[in-house]
Amino acid sequence: MLQSLLPCRQFPASLSICRAQTRCLWRRFCVFSGRRGSEGGEGGGRRQPRLAVFPPGGRHLQNQNNMAEELRHVKKRKKGQTFSNNIANFYLQVIGAGSRDTCPALFVFSDSKRYLFNCGEGTQRIMMEHKVKVSRMEDIFLTRMSWNNVGGLGGMTLTLQSIGVPEVRVYGPPNAEDFYQALKDFTYFPKIKVRVKPYHLSPMSDDVMTVWQVPIRAPDTSSPGAGLSPRVGSRSPDHDLSPKAGSSPSQSPVVRRSSCDVSDIDSESDDSSRSTSPRNSPKSKRRKTSQRDESLVISYICKLKPKKGRFLTEKALMDGIKPGVWVGELKKGNQATLPDGRVIDPTPYVEPDTPGPVFIVVECPGEDFIEPVTTNSQIAKYQEDGEEELPAIVVHFTPAGVAKDTRYQDWITRFGPDTEHLFLNEDTQTTSHEGTASLQACLNIIQPTVFPLLADNTIKPGSLPPLPHKHVRGECLLTYWLFHRDQPLQWDRSSIPLLDNEEAVKGAFALPGFEDSLKEMKETIATAFSSDTAVSPSYPEVVFFGTGSSIPSKRRNVTGILVHLSETESLLLDGGEGTFGQMYRHYGDDVDRVLANIKCVFISHIHADHHLGLMKIFQERRRALKTLGEPQQPMYLIAPLPFMSWINHYRLNCENIGMDNKDFILLLSKDLSVFSNEEQNQEFNSLKENLGFKQLQVVPVLHVSRSYGLVVTHNDGWKLVYSGDSMPCDALIMAGKDATLLIHEATFDDELHQEAKRKRHSTITQAVDVGIEMNAGFNLLTHFSQRYPKIPLMDNGGEKVGIAFDHMKVRLGDLKLLPHLSTPLQALFQEELQEMRVKQKRHKRNRLGGLID
Repeated sequence: MLQSLLPCRQFPASLSICRAQTRCLWRRFCVFSGRRGSEGGEGGGRRQPRLAVFPPGGRHLQNQNNMAEELRHVKKRKKGQTFSNNIANFYLQVIGAGSRDTCPALFVFSDSKRYLFNCGEGTQRIMMEHKVKVSRMEDIFLTRMSWNNVGGLGGMTLTLQSIGVPEVRVYGPPNAEDFYQALKDFTYFPKIKVRVKPYHLSPMSDDVMTVWQVPIRAPDTSSPGAGLSPRVGSRSPDHDLSPKAGSSPSQSPVVRRSSCDVSDIDSESDDSSRSTSPRNSPKSKRRKTSQRDESLVISYICKLKPKKGRFLTEKALMDGIKPGVWVGELKKGNQATLPDGRVIDPTPYVEPDTPGPVFIVVECPGEDFIEPVTTNSQIAKYQEDGEEELPAIVVHFTPAGVAKDTRYQDWITRFGPDTEHLFLNEDTQTTSHEGTASLQACLNIIQPTVFPLLADNTIKPGSLPPLPHKHVRGECLLTYWLFHRDQPLQWDRSSIPLLDNEEAVKGAFALPGFEDSLKEMKETIATAFSSDTAVSPSYPEVVFFGTGSSIPSKRRNVTGILVHLSETESLLLDGGEGTFGQMYRHYGDDVDRVLANIKCVFISHIHADHHLGLMKIFQERRRALKTLGEPQQPMYLIAPLPFMSWINHYRLNCENIGMDNKDFILLLSKDLSVFSNEEQNQEFNSLKENLGFKQLQVVPVLHVSRSYGLVVTHNDGWKLVYSGDSMPCDALIMAGKDATLLIHEATFDDELHQEAKRKRHSTITQAVDVGIEMNAGFNLLTHFSQRYPKIPLMDNGGEKVGIAFDHMKVRLGDLKLLPHLSTPLQALFQEELQEMRVKQKRHKRNRLGGLID
């Protein structure tokens, strides 16, 4: 297929990638694929077979696929260039509108390229859910180094890498390099180059537009301070996780590479997760970083290239100019010589070019920035008294309180009455994940206690004051067209998601067999538990905010589990990207109280899908305590040491996240493992006493280095086990013996047992068997591969096994109900299950060489 697709002689000389590079890629592909090569180079010569030595273990197949993906991207770029010189469609589209559960982000579309302004937590998931394609997105612009702007950058980069994008360029604050370097402790970018383009470099210019970076500084009142050094058990109350004099680069979190190219670092990879630490890689060269700079914001002035004038075909034919190669020259604005000798000037036959409009992106994060933003001389050139053309639209990443300031409003008026203004902030009436809400509404029919309806967090129409003319509040997928064929500038609301749970419920009842299975389930439960008069305890209550692995998907976010221990205490088990957004959608306005009640966070291991959402959790918890008027209470943090290195690196070099020594009491996982003797540890005993634990064990499990499971026994008698990510582990089985509830990962179905072994995860059957060996009262399976977006494919696991879903809420008394939900769940997801069975059968046929029907 690839031979017909991409032989290097088919590439035109105008292709941006050089012919020599293309030939090199093709030759490498030929060697690894065993194809015949040419001894005479591109010019020809007798073709003879090449000898290829294939490495063991099938690595040549992986290399072949990598090069094939790279070649496909070359062809895609070539295809884009065929029409990039004439922009037919160009629009701005809101991804995150800035509501509390989403971070503001702006997607920019052209026929040939895509761009993104800011990439906070959850940006990738919104784009995936609404099928916003990122395959041609190679430029990301950051307005400020803050978690709201960069929290989703790691996941987005990994997604771009997975679809074959060879390079991504990140513009804005120089500290973006520090951020990527911090990510290298738990992410892996072997196939994509990340290039940071600080604001002081020349403007970005391509075939679509030119972008000028405008640095704006406020008075710098921040102080980088020392490294974050929370109390760490009884080892030392002053234990400092910041770099020590004489420490090695691998021990110091505050180091980085010497080049702005932060790619090409080798490490051992666990493909099933977002990340694997390259800390021990010999190629991981680092250097000391600069301190953070929170006084800096970057605005962007973007000017589109002129739109080529339309060729007047009818006029040309009337003047005897027939189709031919000369028409192409006329379209380019060049003179052309016809076969009859006439020399034709293009002016009468080509409409004038349409000047490219201007749009400006501004962030004004606080009152300290109002004066520097509103008096900036570069932006002033694009206002009514300036010498440049007025912008078609200005996009404001500005909090509502700042945007309402009279100084800011006066500045806006200077852009003139025809400029549109789009505001991305908390004053928005939008929903971003209507698919999740609709699914939850369908699950709520099956069991309303286990699947509660999500909170309606949209601001009700009429509750916000009207905005002035040409001022627009952001909504998810709200679109503004700058070029749309021959249409004028216009707003487009047709893609904005609408929440319609009633329609989703009607669709569920229309499924064959669903209503009958629902009725049968209710009758079975009524019969089975008619004599059960015992009152179920209110606690523990387990709420799942993420039940998927690796990357977020439309239906399943990555790992995050909240265990309510009492009315005032809770324990958070991991927190992947977007955990707070899920929490806010689940609890609504009660989320502040829920955050304040989190007294302990357990991080199973350093993979990004288990902890990248915790930065937001920490920030929002601090905000919640302030809103509730409560003192900043320290939170126990059970984590591997590299996690604190990540927090420290970000705090020192990127953003002051408002945390100090009073925020955490750090207990290192290795010090609490069953192989350590920390029973006399004062902080450890304090943790058990404050949370009502009779016993707490951190168990090393079989995944990557420094991976742990958790076993807690409560004073009320119940015992909970959390596996984290792990293969079946004897140490966990032993420590969790006779558990009341086991929460175990079940990443793969049984057909993928070899992949599970290679990536050190469990299959569904393996997870079920762990529960049997442990003699667990109930086994709740989670952490499913995103191959199974709605429900995994599994046989009946018995009366002690259940499947976790996002936003599932269970108490101990609810566990006995879960196996009975299987029949209506299968009816609800019958189409997906049938498709998975077909894929499983195909996979088995391929594995056995076509020996089964």
